[in-house]
Amino acid sequence: MLRVRQVVTSLALVAVASSKAASQGSGRPCAIAIVGVTVIDGNGGAPLADATVLVRNGKFEQIGKRADVKVPDCAQKVDGTGKFATPGFVDTNVHNGMPTSAAEYARYWEKLSDIAIEGAQMHLKYGVTSVRDSYGTMMPLLAARDAIKSGKAIGARMYVAGNIIGWGGTFSKTFRGRDPESYYEEWINDQITQGAGELMPWFGPDSLRVIVNNYIDKGVDFVKIGGTTHTQTEPGLVFSERQFKAIVDAVHKRGLMAETHATTPEGMYIALMSGVDLIQHPEVGGVPITDEVLKLLDEKKPFCSIHGNNHYGRAYQAAQARANAAGRTGGAGGAGANNEPTELRSWPKPKMTEKMIEDSIRSTNPRVMRANAEKIVKTSCPITTATDNQVAQGVEFSRDPNQWGAREPGVGTLASIESLVDFGMTPTQAIVAATKNGAKALPHRMGDSLGTIERGKIADVVMLDADPLQDIKNIRKIRMVMKDGVIIDRDKLPTNPIIYKRHQP
Repeated sequence: MLRVRQVVTSLALVAVASSKAASQGSGRPCAIAIVGVTVIDGNGGAPLADATVLVRNGKFEQIGKRADVKVPDCAQKVDGTGKFATPGFVDTNVHNGMPTSAAEYARYWEKLSDIAIEGAQMHLKYGVTSVRDSYGTMMPLLAARDAIKSGKAIGARMYVAGNIIGWGGTFSKTFRGRDPESYYEEWINDQITQGAGELMPWFGPDSLRVIVNNYIDKGVDFVKIGGTTHTQTEPGLVFSERQFKAIVDAVHKRGLMAETHATTPEGMYIALMSGVDLIQHPEVGGVPITDEVLKLLDEKKPFCSIHGNNHYGRAYQAAQARANAAGRTGGAGGAGANNEPTELRSWPKPKMTEKMIEDSIRSTNPRVMRANAEKIVKTSCPITTATDNQVAQGVEFSRDPNQWGAREPGVGTLASIESLVDFGMTPTQAIVAATKNGAKALPHRMGDSLGTIERGKIADVVMLDADPLQDIKNIRKIRMVMKDGVIIDRDKLPTNPIIYKRHQP
């Protein structure tokens, strides 16, 4: 028996030595150690200064003070002195597979999966390691998702909803306010809706459950429900409360999350009373959010995905300028050219018509949405960062391929994180929203596996050159991005430029 034990022990020692030799001989490190970094772990507590983060096999193995973490000789060492590490960022609403025109769909139809991967790479370039794609052309998006998941392509991990069920595609009345104008646009709509489009509101609960199950069978990760139509200044409900509840219950029965696009107080009420898990851009609406809805957000605690990049900074200034311009050119209550009064007489003004009221709603909408966001961040619903980011217009269809946009992949996400501080959150709270909360909002309980820098979790890291807790804008000073324990070569993204290729005159 003693001899057998000796043989087994000897074989084990040889195996360990061989494994170590193989690791060293291959030139590949056995682990990665970020040494001397300040860790902002995403849980909302105090940062850990002069720390070492040890990553092995794609996961965090140890996080602690530099003196307490032994770094193996075979590890790759990354100097984190003076740097700050946060978890990878999460964007809970993007559109990687949704061109803006019929011409672009025709030009790029065979490349939509590649374009979706390109969008995921642009997000990853700026530290966004996970995205929820909540509206777009389903099959190309699923193909892109699977290519990234399998390792065939690099990019932020993607979770896909496909259509906003109850809506048509991008050329539908529910989305753009008018019907498709050609058979081609009708066909594109059907590629997006996949049998769960504008006919759904005609059906009762039993039929809706069948439609929802057939839709989920196509392989989506979560389901987004059209609570209202796309335009926030036109209060069109899509489903009754009974219909909405049947859909949510069917989604939950399949173990998936249900979210909504609902941009009116009544639309949000129906969604919340039906048990929806997440509300996209709850701040977006034509009118101020009501106390009733704010109370329900406190009670029901769905994820509130605030799209702050659209009403913060440069985007908000541009919206204000458009509103002011509308006023100067005859909009509600505006002044004429050269700031001269438009009133030629002192006669009493007529009673406002409904059209005049609607125009007033549209002109004041940027201020309303911003004020709504400031109220929502004070509720107890978990805030996440979201954007409506989508890939840019193809260079051959653009007058200016360098045109700035609030919804650029990755860049828009950083603006959305910054906006939360502008709306009243602390930098620490904004980072929690962009990491831990965002991960919890991902399908398949991914919040248990990523979103914070903790032992055993997936190693997604953004290393910054300056402290984001001192100034949230320091999240733009990215030194390194790591996803799944692999350091990303950001300079090589996107790897196969299609939309983000250089313009060739």
